[in-house]
Order: sequence, then structure tokens, then C-alpha cells
Amino acid sequence: MQELDTKDAGQYARYAAMDAQRRNSNNKSHYTQDEIRRALSVRDLLDTAFRYKSLYINYRKKFIAVKAEGAQARDSIARDVLKLFETNGYSVVSTPQGIIVRIDK
Repeated sequence: MQELDTKDAGQYARYAAMDAQRRNSNNKSHYTQDEIRRALSVRDLLDTAFRYKSLYINYRKKFIAVKAEGAQARDSIARDVLKLFETNGYSVVSTPQGIIVRIDK
């Protein structure tokens, strides 16, 4: 699992969130129903394996990111779920904010 170094956006966080929401809506139309279903499956598995503050899907130009902010493993199934993602070719990134699973287009 990869670690990212992130910084606080400060006063620009609100504008960054609005821009991310706009890009998310625009990019979702570029994905097939099968790709969207895979993202929903990843979200459901994260929901089962982790406790979290928020869980959401971001549709980017080249990949779909499923993010679990403030993720904490419920039990040993969490480790197995992360291994399953990596086995299926998804990249799993751990940040101070939580866990991100990237599904390449």
C-alpha cells in the first residue's frame, strides 16, 4: 500500500470541493455502466470492511477513485478486502485522511 503526503487546503478547500463536484459530474458520463458498477462494488466492500467518516466515489478522467475518509478496519476482513482489490488490479493508497481505491479506465 502506498502512502501520500498531503497538506491542508485552508481557505481554498470550499472552492476545491465545488470544482471537484463539477468535474465529478462531467466525468461520470465518460464511464460505461460496467465501470460504474465496479466502482459501486468497491464502495460496498469498503462499507462492509471499514468504519469511516464518509465514503464516496470520484469519477476522474483516467480513473475512478473510491474514497473512505477516516477509515478504520472493522476486523480482519479489511486486510482481505484490500488484498482482493490489489489482486484485481486496483491500486490502493493510504493517506492521512483515509483509503483510496483507484480503478483505472
